[in-house]
Parts: sequence; structure tokens; C-alpha cells
Amino acid sequence: MDIPFLADFNSIKWNDVKIVVDALFGFSFRPPVRAEFSEVLKKLSTLNPNEHKLVCVDIPSGWHVENGPSTDGQTPVIQPDCLVSLTAPKTCATHFTGSYHWLGGRFVPPSLAAKYGLNLPEYPGTEQALRLNN
Repeated sequence: MDIPFLADFNSIKWNDVKIVVDALFGFSFRPPVRAEFSEVLKKLSTLNPNEHKLVCVDIPSGWHVENGPSTDGQTPVIQPDCLVSLTAPKTCATHFTGSYHWLGGRFVPPSLAAKYGLNLPEYPGTEQALRLNN
């Protein structure tokens, strides 16, 4: 797909960037952020939303899966414009204040949803993603 891999975060030409996808950590992340990721989160937390749109996959990096943005005073807090929740929105999504919240994937069988009391929305037709906010 001709997507370049940059070995050095500082080599990014931010004037050429319009959309940034954050998929650094998984839902098992627990603060604090390790030093090697601190610079990346600091940059993501200072992006100008008029110049760069931040899209976070499942959970914004640095957020706790249940409690949301870190309050430890050390972890930079990012606020994405778009959140793409996978399988089901995590509890931390209640702290999302951006413009677009999408749910991606029809991965939960009805029996599993019933077992855990998940209230998942219906997907229209064969769609694999559904916008949760309007």
C-alpha cells in the first residue's frame, strides 16, 4: 500500500500529515507510560485538531480501559476526533468527546453477548462498522 515505515519519530514531516492513527497499546494498558512511548504520546496530545485529525483504535493510548484518561499527571492525555471501538465500546468511551465514534466488527456471537449481558447494536445488512454518535 506504499505506506512508509519511519524508524525515527522525529523524522515525521507534520505539515504533510492530515490524519494520525493511534494504535499503540491494547486494552490491557495500565499507566504509567514507558519512557520510549512518552514522546509519541506528548506529540499526540498537542496535535492541533484543525490541522491533524486523530483517530484512535479501540482505546486512546494512555487511557485506562475503564477509567479513561490518565490522571497521574505524568501521562500525556490525548483526545481523539474519532474513536473506533472494536467488538464493543469499552467503559472508557464515556470520556470520549470527539466527533465520530464508530463500532467496528460483528465478532460477538449472540450466545456470548447474552452470557455477558452485552447490549450491542444491530448492524444494518452486512455492514461491519456502525457509527454510534450522530
